[in-house]
Amino acid sequence: MRIKVNGKETEFIKANLFELLTEMEIPLNGLAVAVGSKIIPRNQWNTHVLKENDEVMLIGATRGG
Repeated sequence: MRIKVNGKETEFIKANLFELLTEMEIPLNGLAVAVGSKIIPRNQWNTHVLKENDEVMLIGATRGG
């Protein structure tokens, strides 16, 4: 299936959000994920099924002061 991750189109075979993050080797600490315009809580990453043409946005926390 085709999905967009941070605006870049990619082919993805797996079905859920956690599998996408794992396959892309994305560090999970300090990460927030939105699909469409909805933030997906971390406890739902394993169960949130991705669909054709979903737009996923990965938002990483940064340190600062």
